[in-house]
Amino acid sequence: MDFLKNFGALVNTKRTALGYTQEMLAEKADTCLRHVANVEAGNCDLRLSLVLRLAACLDIDLNELKQYASCDQNGNYTKDLLK
Repeated sequence: MDFLKNFGALVNTKRTALGYTQEMLAEKADTCLRHVANVEAGNCDLRLSLVLRLAACLDIDLNELKQYASCDQNGNYTKDLLK
């Protein structure tokens, strides 16, 4: 699975654990409901600003995101993380 799918699953899991609806998360992250739904489904490219806002709203440690990114043999992250 790629970063977008994994990040979407993480957002969904954290959102559900906190008892937020997608609409509540969208409001907290200053985005629209459709965007949150697409993020959770892994169906959209993400801007770093949105990743940071969602992480802040859901108390996701940015170091936790490393496990969802692919690295090459030299430890460089693949382009999936940079979309």
